[in-house]
Amino acid sequence: MFDKINKLKNWQVLVILATTSCATFFTGLNSPFWNDDIKLIVNNPIVHSIGNIRIFFTGGTYYYGSATHLTGVYYRPLVTTIFSLIYTLFGAHTLAFHLLQLLLVIGCAFLLYLVFRYFFNPILAIALSLVFLVHPVSSQIIFAIPYTQDLLFFLFGLLVIWLLMRFNSVKSLWLVTLCLFLSLLSKETAFVFIGIALLYLFMYNRERLYKFLGIAILPVAAYLALKINAVGLDKNPLNAPIDKINLWQRLLTAPSIMQFYLTKFIFPWKLATGYYWVYSKFSIDHVLVPFIIDVAVIGLVIFLAIYIRKKLSVEQFRAFLFFSVWAAFGLLAHLQIIPLDMTACEIWFYFSMAGILGMLGVLLIAFQSHIQPKYFFIVAALIISLLAFRTALRGLDYSNVYTLARLDVSVSKDDYAEYTSLAGYSLMQNKFTDARIYAMDSIEIFPVSDAYSDLGLSLANMGDFQGAMNAYNAGLKLDQSVAIYENIGALTIVYGQPALQKQFLVNTLAALPNDSKLWMYLALNEAKAGDNTDAKVAINNASIYGQVNSAIYNDTMNNLPFTVTEYGKTIQIH
Repeated sequence: MFDKINKLKNWQVLVILATTSCATFFTGLNSPFWNDDIKLIVNNPIVHSIGNIRIFFTGGTYYYGSATHLTGVYYRPLVTTIFSLIYTLFGAHTLAFHLLQLLLVIGCAFLLYLVFRYFFNPILAIALSLVFLVHPVSSQIIFAIPYTQDLLFFLFGLLVIWLLMRFNSVKSLWLVTLCLFLSLLSKETAFVFIGIALLYLFMYNRERLYKFLGIAILPVAAYLALKINAVGLDKNPLNAPIDKINLWQRLLTAPSIMQFYLTKFIFPWKLATGYYWVYSKFSIDHVLVPFIIDVAVIGLVIFLAIYIRKKLSVEQFRAFLFFSVWAAFGLLAHLQIIPLDMTACEIWFYFSMAGILGMLGVLLIAFQSHIQPKYFFIVAALIISLLAFRTALRGLDYSNVYTLARLDVSVSKDDYAEYTSLAGYSLMQNKFTDARIYAMDSIEIFPVSDAYSDLGLSLANMGDFQGAMNAYNAGLKLDQSVAIYENIGALTIVYGQPALQKQFLVNTLAALPNDSKLWMYLALNEAKAGDNTDAKVAINNASIYGQVNSAIYNDTMNNLPFTVTEYGKTIQIH
């Protein structure tokens, strides 16, 4: 059996990885749009047409009412382009997006196998690649559509490393830099692959090191120029508690972050989509103990490196060092030295996990004299099966937004984003009291505009219009959210002084001239005030920039009375 596995061709390994992937991830391939999917895709009309591709490279990722510009601090044009292409071809069907993720997951595992083959025999390379493929820590990379960015940056980054291993010509470096450029356009974390590429050339092919440096300047310079022009260079979303503390306090949190990733890798049972804890003061439990554990792990790695240097060849020692630095680069990038938009996220371990598995591969070679091949096969199969089963179970969590959010907050107590998701889900179910409670829970942990928007919606539907307005205004102080402006626009129909409400809509439309909903609300206000001429102009603009209720449109154009209902209150329009 082992001889047959060692003789497997690459396409046969690809089939094994693809089959395993389908069997593992099928539980979550039809999960609904969730969280950032709504902002990035569903409520982003610019992304709905691939004809807007130029806009994807000149702005951020989020839609804020402009028909010619995307905003936000993130620059991910390749991801936005792919989202747009899928939406253009298949519409708002999540299966198409998840199938692309499935293909990318298979591609990443296969490329990692090709990289491992330069260091290990086929059996070990396949086993390590399968663990990487099905490990629950990386499960949301296929179940959550926004993390397509991580798949793309990792896929093109792995291509960089594999091409450097596979080819020795200077011409091949141009293809390497193209892959590096595509990786950067997917996610800025791709800079870690520059470090890995330089490390590999320094350790194994120094003749091409300076040539690579000379050519690699081009994609990096091009990327930085595009990013600075689109969103700037040093912006931070400031949408997590970790962003609100200083460097020293983030360093106090860092030991627990490293311990978190190592623990999840070994015991991937309790999983969540995001983690937001901070430890801004020194404590034994949260700072000292994790620090001691982290130092012990680092000490163990150093001890193993010395052991491998004595027991194995120089090449195997180099391989252990190479993969150790690979793992360390990924961890350092996510220890909050530069603040990120969460304290920790399981998917951020995707890069480091590849390095740790490489280290494990070298260790298995070092101890192979103590390992019976048949027992290795049994244990490996058992571990892979258990990991795959846990990942398949995690896929079921994504079948329902409410289920996912409830499970997440049970694991990640400070996950304000999932409390906001619970508020949004409760609003869709017309459970306004529940929505208010969840929104207030989210605000208490960390106030963001989305939570204030949900709070305002719940209060307005409960008849507390002044409370809703206060919530909306609090949200606008944090973020000029289009959704909040539209919610206030709806509130103007049933609450407030007509003259002031009209002025609000006029001023808002000056900033968001392509917002169909705001034009509709202005039309309703004008019609309610008896100004039919301006009402007709406004509702015509609403029809230009989006879909409007045909009955209301016709009645307005024909000066006929009609009724509208907003926030549970019905208004007669004459």
